[in-house]
Amino acid sequence: MAARREIEGEFVMGWADRKRPTPYTLNDAEGRVISQRTPVADLPGLITPTDLRYVVVQLDAPDPIHPDDWKMEIGGQVEKPQTFTLDDLRKLPAKTVRCVHECSGSEQDFFEYLRSDGQTYGCYVHPSEEGKPTRHVPENDHNGLLSSGEWTGVPLATVLEKLGVKPGSYGVLAQGFDRGRPAEFATAGAQLVPEGEINFEKCLPLGKALDPDTLLAWALNGEFIRHIHGGPVRLVTPGWSGNWSVKWLQKLDVMDRKPALYYQDQYFYLAEDPGEPDKEMITAMGVKSLITEPRDGDPPMPQGEHLIAGLAWSGHGNITRVEVSADGGKNWFDAHLEEPIERWLWVRWSYLWYATEPGHYEIMARATDDEGRVQPQIEWNYLGKNFDGIVPVDVEIA
Repeated sequence: MAARREIEGEFVMGWADRKRPTPYTLNDAEGRVISQRTPVADLPGLITPTDLRYVVVQLDAPDPIHPDDWKMEIGGQVEKPQTFTLDDLRKLPAKTVRCVHECSGSEQDFFEYLRSDGQTYGCYVHPSEEGKPTRHVPENDHNGLLSSGEWTGVPLATVLEKLGVKPGSYGVLAQGFDRGRPAEFATAGAQLVPEGEINFEKCLPLGKALDPDTLLAWALNGEFIRHIHGGPVRLVTPGWSGNWSVKWLQKLDVMDRKPALYYQDQYFYLAEDPGEPDKEMITAMGVKSLITEPRDGDPPMPQGEHLIAGLAWSGHGNITRVEVSADGGKNWFDAHLEEPIERWLWVRWSYLWYATEPGHYEIMARATDDEGRVQPQIEWNYLGKNFDGIVPVDVEIA
């Protein structure tokens, strides 16, 4: 097998053990994490450990608020506006949801790679380069911007029912207490860039706000949400791109119309040209698969039986099928879907491939969800958002 799969040791809790996977992390001047990418392909389970979870901060990461001091106003088009503390929320009937979060800019370089027929890769921010980027190295730009997690909180619908949403409402404006000016990467496709500081805000359409799995969450993976992941309370919108799950919540307003918002109108949209007047608002993720075994760059493998394995997920529901091709998409065969299969969580899949002849092979995978959507669903767009294309893994059989 490849050298990277040899077990390197370290001491874990005082015992000799496997070396733990490590994320790619960027820190600020004070040593605090402000960006992190997950080594997805190195994790054998369904839930991403919290220490390895990806981090994206659009504005300036705020200072922490003590949970006892945290409050959130909920007003606007409701009959009974109210200010909630964390204790108030925890008195309401809670639930736990397991889901995948993926940054909408995840793997955006691959749009150009597929569009150029494998000749170049890049995006609207980074200049094009020749060759093929690997999907398996979190150090590479736009890799590792996805994680899974188990969230506990109260359904937003429960809170809205308690307050009484007025008829004709459009959605729920969610505001975080993070402030700042949009980063350079978030301004290239904008027509209007704010001159001063803004809060991060999204206006969640009412249908998604009332989905029973949309949460006001206070726990992640069995512990209270850490500050860098949006605590004390954050919004969780399963199936939709990560930018909708607003961190560091401080205010919710039910709106009778969609307001003008930078991170909804000027960034996080689908369009071939930033000047288009009718851009499509980014919402749900597409249908996507990732081959974790084998990988680009592996040494030549012997003839015989080999495991092809990976992950698949969708922004609309359960994965019902994953197909594998070992000849660049000419022939497809059904992979085994491993239990459990949950609405918002990725599924692990596997296929045993018997390589009988030496040579070069293109291994591919494509997923289908329970709405009948077959990968890929998202077309090339200027900002390179919500990539879900089929990327081959190049394998040599000796």
